[in-house]
Amino acid sequence: LLAGRAARRARADLLHGVHYELPLRAGLPSVVTVHDLTLLTHPDWHEASKVRYFGWALRRAVRAARRVLCVSATTARDLAERLEVAPGRIDVTRLGTDLRPAGEAEVAALRRRLGLDGPYLLGLGTVEPRKDLPTLVQAFASLAGELPHRLVLAGLAGWGQGALAAAVAESGLADRVLLTGYLPEADKAALFTGADMFAYPSRYEGFGLPVLEAMACGTPVVTTTGGSLPEVAGDAALLVDPGDPDALAAAMAKLAGDPAARQAAAARGRARAATFTWDRCAAETAAAYRRALDR
Repeated sequence: LLAGRAARRARADLLHGVHYELPLRAGLPSVVTVHDLTLLTHPDWHEASKVRYFGWALRRAVRAARRVLCVSATTARDLAERLEVAPGRIDVTRLGTDLRPAGEAEVAALRRRLGLDGPYLLGLGTVEPRKDLPTLVQAFASLAGELPHRLVLAGLAGWGQGALAAAVAESGLADRVLLTGYLPEADKAALFTGADMFAYPSRYEGFGLPVLEAMACGTPVVTTTGGSLPEVAGDAALLVDPGDPDALAAAMAKLAGDPAARQAAAARGRARAATFTWDRCAAETAAAYRRALDR
């Protein structure tokens, strides 16, 4: 309601709900962005309060909006199939990144702050069930005897943290697993650049921006086939089925033990990431606005 009033006061032509919802009474044409449908398809991956609210708000916004914007073709397909939204009302507005590799001084400074004096593998994401960080810990535990690396897990504390704590305890490698908590966006390029590999075991993503950001920084990536991740990664990452620690460990070992493979993966990743720009995202979004207003 407040967003609708603000838009009307500003004499806006269009209101964009950027996160699944729209005001009850917008009073002007509107579009809404849907990132993924896991709140509907996998409610156990989310807090019950969010499932209840967004289960209602998402359906209402999709009905009310003139255009529905999706961050990937995967989400667009899910939307058409699950909520029976006509494909002609859907626009794909792929995300982008302007992240670039950090300089040696930035990487060294971050290492000092985090107490990292050797090589590390990186996992990043909010600590919640969908990101499946326990599977990454299990995969790392099966490789740890062969590698000199530590595993760095960076991200906000979400919900369901007990599973990650249990996985770390059961691994017997608590001294080699560093949970940094939230790190500022300003640290992200150095964090990716300093890692020998980025592993993203998410069960499902509507886009998977961290994969794109890692590739932009020249960091080899191992991720899953969950949702849009193959769409984003293309041939630039090693892909495994979600929830399979053995397959994840095998992919990680393949890169960790082969410098030439890491170098080739890094080159493919940089080339792939260069095709996902914010300029393209802005152009696709502007085109969706025009279609909404031309109706």
